[in-house]
Amino acid sequence: MKRVAAIDLLRALAIVGMVASGSMLWDAGLPAAMFHAQLPPPTFQFNPEVPGITWVDLVFPFFLFSMGASMPLALRRREAQGAGWGAVCKSAVHRFVWLAAFAIILGNTGMYLLKGSASWVAALTTLGVWLLFFAMFIRFPNMERGKNTILNWAGFILLIGVTMLYKPLFGVGVSLSVNNIIILILANVALFGTLLWWATRNSLTARIVVIAAFAVLKLASGVEGSWCEWLWQQTPAAWLFRFEFLKYLCIVLSGSIIGDIIQRATATEQLSAEGSDKPQKWVLAGIVIAIVATIVVLMWGLFVREVGICVILTAVLVAATWILLKRVKGNDSATYREIYAAAVAMLLIGLIAEPMEGGIKKDPATIGYFFTTSAMAAMVLLAALILELRFNTRFKALEACGANPMFAYVAAGYLITPLLTLLGLIKPLDAFCAEAPWLGFARGVLFALLVIAVTYPLTRKNYYWKS
Repeated sequence: MKRVAAIDLLRALAIVGMVASGSMLWDAGLPAAMFHAQLPPPTFQFNPEVPGITWVDLVFPFFLFSMGASMPLALRRREAQGAGWGAVCKSAVHRFVWLAAFAIILGNTGMYLLKGSASWVAALTTLGVWLLFFAMFIRFPNMERGKNTILNWAGFILLIGVTMLYKPLFGVGVSLSVNNIIILILANVALFGTLLWWATRNSLTARIVVIAAFAVLKLASGVEGSWCEWLWQQTPAAWLFRFEFLKYLCIVLSGSIIGDIIQRATATEQLSAEGSDKPQKWVLAGIVIAIVATIVVLMWGLFVREVGICVILTAVLVAATWILLKRVKGNDSATYREIYAAAVAMLLIGLIAEPMEGGIKKDPATIGYFFTTSAMAAMVLLAALILELRFNTRFKALEACGANPMFAYVAAGYLITPLLTLLGLIKPLDAFCAEAPWLGFARGVLFALLVIAVTYPLTRKNYYWKS
């Protein structure tokens, strides 16, 4: 089954957003909406009492949602090829191990850890780690599978060896407890999300029950002395798995519901490019505009805490979007309505839950955050589908980052920054960007563009990093 460009685009928005937010300079002169809501300027001190979300708070749930949306497409294909529980469990555990190792190696080998070394030494060392990541994850299109597997394992083993050398060579402490928390959470939810989707693949009701169970368990874990609190804190190894990570399955499994809709429509050829006459294009353009307006209203209202006005405006926009969707004709029209109906259901749950737990927050994550951001991701995915199928509008360079997410994720820190350092450009660039607050943000945009620039040609040649 061919890739769904809209899912790649959603994942790419998450990756590019991560790069931009992680590469920009944190300047107190920028608006608070440019940072995590719980890390407000001017002090940037974490404050778990601050409710609200910003664009930065969307990138992680968008990535999780895209992971869930892609599961049915990949796993239904495997099911058609005869895969059973054994094969699915084996591949899921393999992916978990490699992603968990990836998270730990990332946490222990960042270039910022080598500040005590000469800049050129830090840059060359980090580039060397990047090359080993390349060997660990690359899938060469024309290489025999056995040889490619040997290359991947060689890269994996060498990475472990190189990471252990950081202490004697650079005086950098190496620990299993130091990791990239984003990738570690992804490893956990990829494992359990895959197994739970497989178990509920033929029962939407069962999956909704699972989602509800995790949501309620998350709420109940806040009850001091309860068995839910005890379960939430359980971990066989804190550096590898914590039960509380599974709260993010609320987003992953919600994404899988949208993925099911897309997979069924694709399999029955109800989701294919088709032309639209001018009146239909106006209707479809109105839907895309209404979706964008809904996202903007939610971002604004939840951040400035005009929640009541936000809910009213959102309800008006949702009604208008639904009226427009009812006017869409074509084989794919029912799929659009089904996706939007699911998104509205998620949004309803999210907004009803918004006042709970002190208001919507990314950290500590709230139930309102899980379902509101899931709804927003589903709406963005729908808009991307309409642009792709009805307007033939593609963002191929951006989609490449979504199709090759691991490569894109590490490119800024392990490839671009070391190269700019070796070229003597990183210090003057940082000095220039520190001159004004918005130049600091421009730095993040520049790094995001550079990541797209290096990921696109690699992906076009079908060189994918896969776990």
